[in-house]
Amino acid sequence: MKLIRKQPNLVLKKNAFPFQQEAIDLIKDKEYFAIFHEQGLGKTKIAIDLIYHWINSDIIDSVIVVTKKSLISNWSEELEFHGNLNPIILSNNKITNYQKLSSPGFLYVCNYELLRNDLPRFMSFCKMRKVGIILDESTQIKTPSSKTSKALHELSTLCTRKIIMTGTPISNRPYDIWSQIYFLDSGQRLGSTFEDFKDSYDLGNDLNNNLGGQIIFKNNLKILNDKLKDCSLRETKETAGIQLPGKKFIAHEVSMDAKQYILYKKIQEELSAEVLKDGKIITEDVEVILKRLIRLVQISSNPKLVDENYTQTPPKLLACQKIIESALLDNSKVIIWTNFVQNVDEITNFFANEGAVGISGKFDINQRNSSIKSFRKDPQTKILVATPGVAKEGLTLVEANHAIFFDRNFSLENYLQAQDRIYRISQERDCFIYKLLSINSIDYWVDALLDAKEIAARYGQGDINEEEYDERMNFEFSEILSDILQT
Repeated sequence: MKLIRKQPNLVLKKNAFPFQQEAIDLIKDKEYFAIFHEQGLGKTKIAIDLIYHWINSDIIDSVIVVTKKSLISNWSEELEFHGNLNPIILSNNKITNYQKLSSPGFLYVCNYELLRNDLPRFMSFCKMRKVGIILDESTQIKTPSSKTSKALHELSTLCTRKIIMTGTPISNRPYDIWSQIYFLDSGQRLGSTFEDFKDSYDLGNDLNNNLGGQIIFKNNLKILNDKLKDCSLRETKETAGIQLPGKKFIAHEVSMDAKQYILYKKIQEELSAEVLKDGKIITEDVEVILKRLIRLVQISSNPKLVDENYTQTPPKLLACQKIIESALLDNSKVIIWTNFVQNVDEITNFFANEGAVGISGKFDINQRNSSIKSFRKDPQTKILVATPGVAKEGLTLVEANHAIFFDRNFSLENYLQAQDRIYRISQERDCFIYKLLSINSIDYWVDALLDAKEIAARYGQGDINEEEYDERMNFEFSEILSDILQT
């Protein structure tokens, strides 16, 4: 069906960087592709230029951009900054969406949940038009059994052009990539069965004393990278020639206070029998282990998360205070990352005199945007306290050059995305990334596990060579956990 409509203004306001233009030229006439550029390298700009090319060349009639709900406003701002094509923003109102999707629009932006819940409408839309679809932060479909993934796998077969974008394609484990690539090629490269693929790419606890298993795991990562070369492109800040200031990681060890230590040992004794047998870990699934041990992570972070009778100032908060005092003397701003909503409130209140603002899942999108704007624009707002779940993606927060990880969970994606809110294009100062580690606690296992995941991801993505992988890869995280749980 040929749509009758007025041709939009397809003049771009901004030129792409050379490495972005190379990506655009490579991708623009392909049926599908994956943009895996590292965080902060302007994947949105590449996508916008592709949209303009598709429409201008009559390759597609309309484009659907699917992103996280929290990033809708970011896309609107980027589209206005780079060009004149106004997006039609879809909401949770199905009646209004029907009217919007029935209009002769060129560009539609929606969130993942909306598309999943109104899939028949989008299926009809794609059957009536030549549609290009772009999945922003495509790790949202990394779990193939989820309703969102199933919906997008079904919809993808009706789309003329398909793009996925994420800076962390291997967001937690190598097998996270399968569902994302399946959206593009329906199993052509990585196979049509997820379970078969997962068996070859699981970073399990049994690898530490299994040299043969380690060799097979490394070889599989190399094979994975080779299979994706013709349908994906990856640039890091180094390969793109982006000159950024320095980036320094600082592990800051913190002693527990007496009451915290007693509480930690009590929970440790209760859980040790559930996870260990004869000094060895019972289950091989580290995610399952961590979910069972989350109370130890909480106590290491802030005992008040577990025991409401704990009334002291948590030692990590006092450690934060010293780091922040030094940063503020240097006229810097600071982001504090924590995985717990209760921590956001407590840390924000503790640093109220320094103009701290907080964002977490309990705040609506308008409240979050207001806090972020204040942090960016107000010289008196010097500290942002945030959970990675609501602020790890799509935000440029280079007003800060200090990031403190009050605590971390097992998600590599959360950790990498969060730290790169400050370390990206337009950052002009050296960046400092602090990891707070409660001494002799579960924090050390999380640290070792994230390191192993990051090296595996970087090798699978082609960021590092075999020599660097061999030098840095360490499978001892299971032994560290066993040692930590010994009581």
